[in-house]
Amino acid sequence: MSGEAYSVICANLRSNLKPLLEKNGIKLITNQDGKTLAKIFSEQKRQIGLLLPTRSNVRNELIGAIENYVANRVHALKDGVSIPVDDLLASALTELEKARYSIEKPFKTIKTVDIKPDDMITSMVLLKILIINEKDIEHLASAITFQFQQNKWVIFVTNDEKEILSKEKELWEIFALQCSKPSWALDNYQDMTKFKSPVEYYQELDHYSEKQIEFGVLAEKAMGVKIIKQ
Repeated sequence: MSGEAYSVICANLRSNLKPLLEKNGIKLITNQDGKTLAKIFSEQKRQIGLLLPTRSNVRNELIGAIENYVANRVHALKDGVSIPVDDLLASALTELEKARYSIEKPFKTIKTVDIKPDDMITSMVLLKILIINEKDIEHLASAITFQFQQNKWVIFVTNDEKEILSKEKELWEIFALQCSKPSWALDNYQDMTKFKSPVEYYQELDHYSEKQIEFGVLAEKAMGVKIIKQ
């Protein structure tokens, strides 16, 4: 997602920023142009939102990084000092690349695997009562399936605080699935390597809740993995 968002935002800035500034009579940027830039960014965010109709926060993080950079650069200009629009655009694009690298860096040392989960897993009520979006459910089910079938710990990396990270505690307690923002993925993974394997971890829980028992029964039926110790 970050690559697609980066390309769209980069192309949008290159195509629109300078013409929009010139349309507003701005050829040199001064500390008096903040309100105009704010309006331009507001409109560009709306347009980019149409081009990238996704709930992911990656898009917003990239746009936010650029907008904050431009605002700070303009506010730092002294009275009577100006900078060419092309210079501001070039430095803004450099900042965009830095923001992209910051988002992607945690993924570079984490293995990613695509897996199609069993329909019984994607349709289980335990997930549906926590997560509304069907795509999110499918992705989470894929992670859960891989984790227990391969008996290897998985980190579900996302920036979606509203729908997924807000349910981090429940997803761990029921499915032993660790969700994390990219910036903390490695820290979470390092902690999880101190545990036994996922199956052993689940089997050795002191006691099971009704939801854990329900998941255990489904895991054995749909994945062929016995995770409830009886």
